[in-house]
Amino acid sequence: MRLFAAIAAEGAVRETLVQAQAELRRLGRGSFPRPEMLHLTLAFLGEVPSDAPARAAVETLRGTGPLVLTAEGVGRFGDTWWAGIRPDRELEARVLGLQAELRRRGMAVEDRPWVPHITLARHYRPKSGMPELCLPPVPMEVRQVVLLESLRQEGRAVYVLRHAAEL
Repeated sequence: MRLFAAIAAEGAVRETLVQAQAELRRLGRGSFPRPEMLHLTLAFLGEVPSDAPARAAVETLRGTGPLVLTAEGVGRFGDTWWAGIRPDRELEARVLGLQAELRRRGMAVEDRPWVPHITLARHYRPKSGMPELCLPPVPMEVRQVVLLESLRQEGRAVYVLRHAAEL
């Protein structure tokens, strides 16, 4: 199974991200995650034989308390466009702790630096010129971290909830 730990984009943040996606659609073409799939990845684990170690690692975040994050700005990695998450020391500390716990439990976590973002579009091709998209600051209360399995169904990516821990 292909797993990752994440924070789901919900409420006003999701609505704002969907509006940003609509603007990108108007100005170009690409692959756009469905609203219910918008998320902030905390740790990508890839293919694993069991989700038990990841569930246990995610559980270590239970009871650590909610976070208030701010989504703002738009950036890109090549042809992948994303909404940024304002730097937050508490979030970064929890993510680094989660990643260390996953490694301690024998899970392989990506080694590249963690850049907090929510993907808006992949394989994006603007119709003409580079779109100038502005995402105003939008607060997002985080009360849960989820462990999701990524599947392909009928040619589409689908995320299945494997576990959730209330912060």
